[in-house]
Amino acid sequence: MISAKEYFEEYLTWKKKESNLRSAKYSYESYTSLDLEDLIPEAEAGNPGAQEELGERYLFSIGLKQDTEKAIESFQKAADQGHPDAMHMLADIHRNDAYDLLDYEIYFELLEKAAERGSWKAMFNYSCALYKGKEAYEGHGPEVDKPGALTWSSRCAVMTMNLLELFFQNECGNEFTDYLDGVFALFIQSVNVTARQVIRGDGVPKNLKMAKRLLSDAQKFYQHYFGARCSDFDTLMQHCEEAKES
Repeated sequence: MISAKEYFEEYLTWKKKESNLRSAKYSYESYTSLDLEDLIPEAEAGNPGAQEELGERYLFSIGLKQDTEKAIESFQKAADQGHPDAMHMLADIHRNDAYDLLDYEIYFELLEKAAERGSWKAMFNYSCALYKGKEAYEGHGPEVDKPGALTWSSRCAVMTMNLLELFFQNECGNEFTDYLDGVFALFIQSVNVTARQVIRGDGVPKNLKMAKRLLSDAQKFYQHYFGARCSDFDTLMQHCEEAKES
């Protein structure tokens, strides 16, 4: 599994310098900021971040005619170079009927690979699949494995928090807003479901110490970067105290 730093620097961003001077400052920009005339040559040159973005533009018809085959081709090129988001997109295409490619067997096979590579979306979705089991997916996918679900939700919590920190610590372009909203949402969700599962002992041994450590770290992070407390984390910390007293 890749580190958040590699995820951020190798796949999500490109560096934009203020000038050609060696001393010039630079910012990290999203591939969504590139016009097609810049994006396509980058993708053709083998840049996985550009290939993943081009795949999304074909899939969602962003400045291009919708073309699922070309989207898959571009995602595959990026995935072959280890892009976690491209690997997740290849899986997600088979999750529903939107692209006439519904196939749960392929979906779960690719989803697991994307999670193992480090995709934060895949980690959370795979955790949900392990928690719910085959009955939630028409008899497809993994058997119920709640310890496995806990492993992946906790990994998602760590990855999303580390990615958010990298975005906050570096000068980043405004085009990352939507992406950051998604990372932030799953940061909150993954912390919540992980803490809740070990507080309740839901399919795993109760572990109030683990829950309190996770919630404390997440709350400190939240306060540091958002200047407020997360009410969800406070509520779960209270549940920890109540479980301790009972």
